[in-house]
Amino acid sequence: MTEKFRRRWDGHEWQAYAYALVQLRYGHDNVQRVPDQVRGDGGLEFFTTDGCLIQCYAPEEVDVVAKSTSAIKQKATRDLPKLQKYESIIAGMLQKIKARRWILLCPFFDDKAIIEHIRKKGVEIGALGLSFIDSEFEALIHSQEDFTLEVDKLRQSSLGLSIRPWAEESRVLADATSEFAKRLPEKLRRAYPSFPQEKISAKTEDHVRSYWRSQNALDQLRQDHPTLWEKVMTTISSEESRLQLVGATGSAPVDQLIASLERLDSGFRQDLPTLTHAARTELANGALSDWLIRCPLDFT
Repeated sequence: MTEKFRRRWDGHEWQAYAYALVQLRYGHDNVQRVPDQVRGDGGLEFFTTDGCLIQCYAPEEVDVVAKSTSAIKQKATRDLPKLQKYESIIAGMLQKIKARRWILLCPFFDDKAIIEHIRKKGVEIGALGLSFIDSEFEALIHSQEDFTLEVDKLRQSSLGLSIRPWAEESRVLADATSEFAKRLPEKLRRAYPSFPQEKISAKTEDHVRSYWRSQNALDQLRQDHPTLWEKVMTTISSEESRLQLVGATGSAPVDQLIASLERLDSGFRQDLPTLTHAARTELANGALSDWLIRCPLDFT
């Protein structure tokens, strides 16, 4: 069963996604990003004009509740005291804004003990009388479940598909010589009759690599942008059905490969105009590799 919200995130990827969620919630003009290249971020990634200080964190451990809970608690314990440590810097950024909330925004949290821990730490910070802290200051933990409407909006659009790590090189080499891709070398030898064996082997690895990258991209789309995923699958299925019905066309196998890529890219441009060129290329190349590995694209 597909989980409603994705749990595993790279830290930088989660920060960018969280920023988009917060912008949708508060309005683009009401959110200020805090860069961390110079002297760190002071315990916050961005703040809003109505006084919310927001820090992001994506736990590396997503399956063991005790470990993710401990990591989130430790993050709050490290970062909340930074409000005192960097008081003058934060006050300078906020100017007249009084901080009403400090929110640790995570992809998920499973244990309500985190709430108690963070709120206790927030009470301690509120009692310090920092110049930029409002008298009603609170510290909270939020997750994607608190941004359901915003998550749904992002899922209707493309953020530009950022391909995550997909497979180890050893897996590509193993798959390229396994039953998984046994049809590839034979088809590629017909497509590139002048290529020596080493070039055929290299192209086989390239197609296996492309296949796994596109599968990873499709997994991301299915989880984060299901509407776009359905459109992508419809486009791919339509071209595959055409290939199975009328066969590949072209004066030579290479021409057939180029023609199929062009039809896929044209379909993606028409049906998914918000998808980036890089993502369209990744998906088209992967679909082509999938067809070469299976039966839809053949050279007779």
